[in-house]
Amino acid sequence: MKYIYTILLCCLSAIGFAQQHETHFCGQTAARERLFERHPHARVSCEHDTRELERFTQGFESQRGGGNQLYIIPVVFHIIHENGNENISQEQITNAIDILNRDFRKLNADTADIVDAFDDIAADTYIEFRLATIDPDGNCHSGVNRIVSPLTNDGTNSDMKALSYWPRSSYLNIWVCGEIGNGIAGFTNLPGDVNGNWGALEDGIVMRSDYVGSIGTSSPIRSRTLTHEIGHWLNLYHTWGPTNSPGEASNCDFDDNVTDTPNTIGYTSCNVNGASCGSAQDNVQNYMEYSYCSRMFTQGQATRMRTALQSSTAQRNQLWTQANLEETGVLNPPLCIVSFSSSQFTVCAGDTVAFFDNSYHNVLSWTWDFGDGQTLSGNDPLVHKNPVHSYVEPGVYNVSLTVSNGAQNLSATETAFVRVLTNAMLSSPLEEGFEGDWPGNWITNNINEDETWEITPNAFYSGSKALRLRNFSITEGNTDEFYTATIDLSGAEAAFISYKWAWANRTTETDDRLRISASYDCGLTWSQRKLHKGFTNLPTTDPTNTFFVPASIDDWDEEEIQLINDDWFTDRFRVKFEFTSYGGNNLYLDDINIYGQFPTGVREATPLFYYNVYPNPSDENMTLDVFQQGNENMRIEMFNSQGQLVEVLHDGLLSSGKHLLPIEHRASGLYTIVLSKGTHSAIQRVVFR
Repeated sequence: MKYIYTILLCCLSAIGFAQQHETHFCGQTAARERLFERHPHARVSCEHDTRELERFTQGFESQRGGGNQLYIIPVVFHIIHENGNENISQEQITNAIDILNRDFRKLNADTADIVDAFDDIAADTYIEFRLATIDPDGNCHSGVNRIVSPLTNDGTNSDMKALSYWPRSSYLNIWVCGEIGNGIAGFTNLPGDVNGNWGALEDGIVMRSDYVGSIGTSSPIRSRTLTHEIGHWLNLYHTWGPTNSPGEASNCDFDDNVTDTPNTIGYTSCNVNGASCGSAQDNVQNYMEYSYCSRMFTQGQATRMRTALQSSTAQRNQLWTQANLEETGVLNPPLCIVSFSSSQFTVCAGDTVAFFDNSYHNVLSWTWDFGDGQTLSGNDPLVHKNPVHSYVEPGVYNVSLTVSNGAQNLSATETAFVRVLTNAMLSSPLEEGFEGDWPGNWITNNINEDETWEITPNAFYSGSKALRLRNFSITEGNTDEFYTATIDLSGAEAAFISYKWAWANRTTETDDRLRISASYDCGLTWSQRKLHKGFTNLPTTDPTNTFFVPASIDDWDEEEIQLINDDWFTDRFRVKFEFTSYGGNNLYLDDINIYGQFPTGVREATPLFYYNVYPNPSDENMTLDVFQQGNENMRIEMFNSQGQLVEVLHDGLLSSGKHLLPIEHRASGLYTIVLSKGTHSAIQRVVFR
């Protein structure tokens, strides 16, 4: 038996792999110290439980590791996300499970590259992993929970795990987040570290989303990260022993308690001929190395992991029992849910929509009805599971899907699931004061089917109504959005999106999000142009824990977004307002204006000037913001809606900057402001209330 310091055994943590040739060290030491602060007895019990598990392991090894019994582990993924790339797809999760089973069952093709010194001891561990199909309450489930939370950016925070947790006696919990911190790709705890009820929530694996599987946001070089972490979860140490510092000569004095892995200093590169602690060749291709050429577990490591599954330490021995496999649904998953989603809910005629089957389990064939007279049916997953369909004619279409496992069929229909628009459905300017019918020129999307956008007469900036989202009672993480049909900005030289909003934080700071995005291609792609956050630039008045209603215009704020890149100026331009709740208060919107600035007459390739008039609409004087080179003679004229000149606002030298337009005496209506300089001119339509 090789020698190792017990106290270091107890306090060893897991580490995640990094990108090729870049070592990412562990953040679990600080997390363990936080655990000890919450549970003062943990240090002593950690040492005791680790010694007991080590004695059990020695006895189990003497019995030749329990033969070749197959251990099946039910797995649940908790995806903690903010609707970004960290919300990885079901396909990426399935790919990660496939890679785990490939590696643990020695089915990886690259075993052919294992060096001769270790080829004979590369092990099939007889351990498999399967997504759970039944949740702790006995309901049919996909094995994947998705939770919207800003804690996705703080993977070491135990509060993130508390957002979604299933009993460790029945499931291996894997949390996926956007960022762990300090360059960590993944971490876990050894069984002896988390034995006892106090350690249950700390048990499981945390992974950065771009280190899960080999597809989607991840890559093949990162695909063994989860294999490495589960090695730790099943009581394996790094091949060089209980440190997070590979490459140090002192590592030769320590060991991993596995007889067939030679002592080594540890590697961060693939030197397969290394013999760092004497004459014995290093097992550089081991999954518990940092060499980035991992290919194998040894027979000794397989026995040690199987021993952990036989031990009651951290309830590992309850996971693979026949009763638990039946209760978690991993043996014969039923066909119980038919569901689908799409890449877009609104497109233009001629565009394509990608559909995604989210049904489970064991779907063998698919029949799609796209609602426009076209259907698709078959059993080839590459063709029929996630098809792409092109809609030719504008309209609103129902979509249906029928799935089958060969013995059972399930069907679902989503009404008004796809809306097909035409180009240039709206002209500039689009002026919305929410005084008329809602949604009018807008398309709403109540994603979570809860409180959504509504007209209220109880608060407004101008007029007698505004748009309200009753966020006071919305579940945290839920999102609501509304967006325009296509606006014709063809030939514009600039575009502007202006709006007014009112929102109050609660007395304990919350982090609601208001996003304004634009699209030049009918919504196939969106670009965020402004983000208001509850911590910084979303509040417009003092915090309150009561149902927020703005009392006056002093409780409102306004914003104007300017777009000057030529890519925006198409007849497929669209704007989206999106709000995500993180426990804040009600949101109000008013006076949304979307308009293009169009040239008149002959213009040079490089504009001589451009400008903006705001606020727009307005019931008082407006501000003219001019951008030009130096002071030049300029004429500013105001025309009514019939094209008649009603006033010359300026005629003479004008500098670049902000200027007051005294027009408060004008009657309500639509006007056009024309700036002329020599033979060049530019126009803007404004609304005066």
